[in-house]
Amino acid sequence: MAGYDNADGPAGLVIRLIDSAVKALDEMSDAAGEIAPDVGALTDTLVAAQRIADRASQDLQRLSQKLAAQ
Repeated sequence: MAGYDNADGPAGLVIRLIDSAVKALDEMSDAAGEIAPDVGALTDTLVAAQRIADRASQDLQRLSQKLAAQ
């Protein structure tokens, strides 16, 4: 396993990783909203993916907050 130098310790590293995932999911959701009108028959699938990304982002944000509070 690789070692990591992190002033905030392991919890800080995990929080930053989670926050990076949240940012990526939010960007995906925003992009999906922008292109939805252009994908025709795939709109329903894209909207479903957007909802999943939104829920995952919210769940990860709660997890990050819980970890930060410990």
